[in-house]
Amino acid sequence: MPAMIDYLTGCIDLPKPLPCTVDGGHFVRIDESGKVEVSTARRKRVLGSFEASVHIRAPSTHHLEFSGNPAKFLQGHNLYGRTDPIHLLWDALRRIEGSGALPCSLAYLGLSSPAILGECTSLSRVDCTVMLLGRTWWDVETALRSLRVAGRLRDRGKSGLPYPWDKGGGVTFGAKPGSSARHRSITFYSKGEDVMVHPLPSPMADDDEVNDWVKRCLRCEVRLGGNYLRKRGLRCLSAWTDETALEQWNEMMARMDMNGSDEQPAAFADLPAHLQTAYGAWLGGMDLRSILSKPTFYRQRQAILKAIDVDIAIPRPTEPTAQVVPIRRIIELEPAGRPSWADRIERALSEAA
Repeated sequence: MPAMIDYLTGCIDLPKPLPCTVDGGHFVRIDESGKVEVSTARRKRVLGSFEASVHIRAPSTHHLEFSGNPAKFLQGHNLYGRTDPIHLLWDALRRIEGSGALPCSLAYLGLSSPAILGECTSLSRVDCTVMLLGRTWWDVETALRSLRVAGRLRDRGKSGLPYPWDKGGGVTFGAKPGSSARHRSITFYSKGEDVMVHPLPSPMADDDEVNDWVKRCLRCEVRLGGNYLRKRGLRCLSAWTDETALEQWNEMMARMDMNGSDEQPAAFADLPAHLQTAYGAWLGGMDLRSILSKPTFYRQRQAILKAIDVDIAIPRPTEPTAQVVPIRRIIELEPAGRPSWADRIERALSEAA
């Protein structure tokens, strides 16, 4: 099962300096007298396949910053992609070099091979993604609903609770949607809905087989932030192999759990009386945070979670959650991987480009 590299942000410590800085203009703050107080270089947008882009900036001649989705930049979409970030970034830089966005060649900068690039590059964000394929589009909707009402990320306290998106029906665990996660987070959303906002290239958008496949895809993105990468020894690009993305994705998915709530657990009778009272109040829809002190709430939460695998920090949904059961089947579905139509579509994309 492959886990593709979906997004990269980082900085290259150049072996040899650039002849000049690289930017896309400047943000300038001017005081009342017209004097420039602050001038900040903007990132330069570089267009790739089918209007997909990445951003680069060199605020000094010794460092080159990059941010974007190299898979989409190179092939025009991110429905599937590569697992090795070193060669992926190398190919993206070669495309940037060919576009004329750099004032010199990569060889001039001392970047003569992917191996050298790996040693010179430090990462501050990596997204590792797997697409899960349902039998119908409704499987994806059921999975997302279940995650929104009963999903949780173990051992993360309040941040492990679900953060439903305001728009689009997705859900994030470990960080608020849209925030800059310095540690790690996991996000689920419907790829079918996503391509309605971010359309696929025309050879794909007009293909019935592709559209049917996309509508049945639940996308699962694990975002690794700078603090986490540093802690795990993955900040340097050379530390990554073909298997690293999948290892990180599996580790995060193993911490996902679904909150049981509709049936009284078999171990309920073995709970002490005060925990039975707390569980009964939660089952009735009460927010226990509002009636218990913080130490008592978290002490009882931990005890109930350990005894009957129910997290009372997740508000019990007002609707029955019998539909939670399919999420276990859906999450365990065979990953989509590289679809059977990929070669045909790549030929069409190459001709269209």
